[in-house]
Amino acid sequence: MTFFNFIIPPIVGGIIALSTNWLAIKMLFRPHRAKYIFGFRIPFTPGLIPKERARLTQKLAETASRHLLTPEVLQAGLADPARWPLPDITIGEVLSALGMEEPPIDEHLKAIADKLLPKAIEAIPTLEGSELDTALAEITYKIIGENINPIAGLFVSKEKIYTSIKKNALAHLSDPDNFEPLREKLHNAIDNLMINAAIQSNLSEKVYAFNIRDGLGAFLEKEKHAVARVFSVLAAYIATNMPIQSMIEDRMAAFDVAEAEELILTVAGRELRLIIWLGGVLGFIIGLLLVVFG
Repeated sequence: MTFFNFIIPPIVGGIIALSTNWLAIKMLFRPHRAKYIFGFRIPFTPGLIPKERARLTQKLAETASRHLLTPEVLQAGLADPARWPLPDITIGEVLSALGMEEPPIDEHLKAIADKLLPKAIEAIPTLEGSELDTALAEITYKIIGENINPIAGLFVSKEKIYTSIKKNALAHLSDPDNFEPLREKLHNAIDNLMINAAIQSNLSEKVYAFNIRDGLGAFLEKEKHAVARVFSVLAAYIATNMPIQSMIEDRMAAFDVAEAEELILTVAGRELRLIIWLGGVLGFIIGLLLVVFG
């Protein structure tokens, strides 16, 4: 047997195996669309992935929604402060970036008070039966007990007194004519608090130097159990009510086939090339074995 008779079969076997592997991988993606000759579709067109795109998209989206984006995964991701991309910036830097000056702290407090006061008044009726409502009732009962003669107390309903106080207080606060005086009293209280220039300067410095990432990070870490409970409910709601599977399907369907091919080759290109060359090596070895044992 000559050298060429010995080496040609392994080389041919390697080339054939390498070529078939290369062609098989190409046929996963190409052609992107069906090809026709005289009205008849050419077999194996389009490629496997374009042809089965709808089914693959549905299965991938279903797998992701059932096994990847579960309530447990969402909860773990949302409730872990280390995963939150909190900005490393101070409140003063935020104001500067927005082209805003740092106004005196008392002006900020008054603006906040103006926004919160109407909401606080609106929220009063919703406090019925809350812990705050119970605490206020207990304080009222204690004051009544300390200031009313025990004999007179037999004929006085503490519950009715507290209910009457609540009703009249709400009526007073809800009256538009009383809102402005209440607002002015709140502003005066802030002015009295900020009357000391040193206190105002020190407070302003601390507020504007407040680092958002450090502050919120510390809060989330301190209240991590409460945060976990809140986001447990939120994660369960998202996983149950948001159409995660259809959202993933829509996003994947929006991908052009060529873009999907480029993405897959970018991620797994090295492994696919290894499969091609491994096929060539195996083809060479098989051809060599046929020569040796043939």
